[in-house]
Amino acid sequence: MTARLFALLNISFPCSIWLKRGLTLTFIAASFSAQSAPTEMGSITVTSSNASTGSASGTYIAAGSGATGRFTLVRNENIGYNSNAEITPSSGTRTNGIEIRNDSSTSIDRDKFKYTFTITPNDNASIHTIKIGQASYSMGGNSEIARQTLSFTQNSQISLPAQATIKNNPDVPYYYNAMGDYFMGTKLNATQLNSQNALFNPQLRTDSSNMNGSGLYYYNITNLAGVTGSQNPYSPTLTNNRVTLSSNNGVLPPTPTFENIIKSINNGSTYSALSPNTAISNGGTYVSYGIENSQSNYVVAVRNANAVTLTYEGIMNGNIGIARNVIGETYNEWISFGVESEPLNYVFSGTVFNDNGGINDSDTNVKKDNATIGSGIYNNTNFFSGTFDSAESGIAGSTVKLVDCTTNAPLETINIPTNIVGKYEIKIPIASLTGKITVCLIEENSGSTYPIRTTNEKTVISLTTNQYNYENNNFGRVIDKNAALVLEKEQALNDCKIASLLPNLENKLAYSKAALSEVTPGQCIAYKITATNRANLSINHFVLQDVLQEKNVNGAIVTSKLANPIHQASEYAADSVAIGNNGTVKTVTSILDPRTKRSFYFNTKYGTTHSNTPDTP
Repeated sequence: MTARLFALLNISFPCSIWLKRGLTLTFIAASFSAQSAPTEMGSITVTSSNASTGSASGTYIAAGSGATGRFTLVRNENIGYNSNAEITPSSGTRTNGIEIRNDSSTSIDRDKFKYTFTITPNDNASIHTIKIGQASYSMGGNSEIARQTLSFTQNSQISLPAQATIKNNPDVPYYYNAMGDYFMGTKLNATQLNSQNALFNPQLRTDSSNMNGSGLYYYNITNLAGVTGSQNPYSPTLTNNRVTLSSNNGVLPPTPTFENIIKSINNGSTYSALSPNTAISNGGTYVSYGIENSQSNYVVAVRNANAVTLTYEGIMNGNIGIARNVIGETYNEWISFGVESEPLNYVFSGTVFNDNGGINDSDTNVKKDNATIGSGIYNNTNFFSGTFDSAESGIAGSTVKLVDCTTNAPLETINIPTNIVGKYEIKIPIASLTGKITVCLIEENSGSTYPIRTTNEKTVISLTTNQYNYENNNFGRVIDKNAALVLEKEQALNDCKIASLLPNLENKLAYSKAALSEVTPGQCIAYKITATNRANLSINHFVLQDVLQEKNVNGAIVTSKLANPIHQASEYAADSVAIGNNGTVKTVTSILDPRTKRSFYFNTKYGTTHSNTPDTP
């Protein structure tokens, strides 16, 4: 006869086992000794180029999320520059976009070039941004003041409007002796102007110029009043605060004064700096200052565009390089294009899988309570491990929800179809998770085939900046016959006079799983319960409860009471039944390590009623 073993288990697994940490990948761009800003322009592979036509084509890997596509570069217009354009790379692959150098022909003024950069993304899962900068590789040379006109078209694969913004426009040192001197002058007094001030200001400016009379003017002279006896053909004269040039080295307003030569002195809004995130309208214009290419790191970004057309034209009146009146004369000018990408959606994916370590479920039908862990099918390091291993397969029928971690309110839900082996993928627009630091995934399965979890039902995901794809958020289950815990109950008849129930006395007590017969009232029955954790995970909150039989409850015809001795009293909870009483034997909460066994012992005194119909263990 035996007490009834309810095997009430309070089993839980630590969250740290199941938490899938997002993988943060750091991309390190190749470093070139001659590379200048801007950066993060993407990797360009040129498969075809033609310097004489200023054209190129090939493929790209975008900075950011690494989306891919094809590109073409076409020169639409070329005035005042040599026909050949130096394209870098002219062939092969190089990081940080594509750079075009345009060498000036000083025999032609009103310089102007126009390029169209077109991309064809390989998929529509990412938003592609075309980026424009001044130089990607050149450390030599300098730019001069120019107006840039930007036109663009939308990528029709994604229903978001194309939008151009200033992404980066930091303070940079203006380059003296370029046609940027206009912006470096300061009025010292009524008769003197200093034109060699070292300034650090944003390179891109609003377009305040007007080519019909109040445009930008150039000078490169230390003292605008001239120097007595100077042979400098460019020395001007100053009469009544009006400036007159003595040679054909530039054009001034009809009645030039310091005030209208240097507009920024009295009008701070003239050619004001463009702040980051300032939008540029389709067909809009802006002005770039003259600086050394090594210092240039402005970026104009056109989001969700499939093509941009950039027109670059000199707008300065005057030239120090040639002694004649010219308009818009520039020298060697660089421009760069690149591509950056960001996913259109956050993507959360994984597999609901059979965590059986590759064991055939049919093999477990032989013996449900197989507690052998040193050999046989459960001698398997992948069984019940909480990890999706190569020998394991997905299971269908689950629902996976993306939820708010605090309220569990669903943000997105997907039902895994029966024809898909456990794989799921949840896509949600990036804007839907704005401001969230974490989100959670919850897996549910109402079926009875795989009722036992090997992972937590809820996974916490920390959202990482610039990471949009969160993979391998897997959920494990097994059939009931592959449960982690196996309980084996044995019993031994005794005369209640044994001194101890220590395991080394087992041979004297003759523990057996067989049913007892002919039990004399007043005798004692000792019990040994062995708990085997055959999983590869700890059972962190293990509690064993066994309810002693009570007469007239569940068919019992006698009452059993806990008796001395008890093995290691510290193993039993404070609310476990006391010696001499009927009730529930209960252990303290403990940890059952992976692939280990542990035995628990207690003794009971059989009731006063004799029975020839014993219970079975």
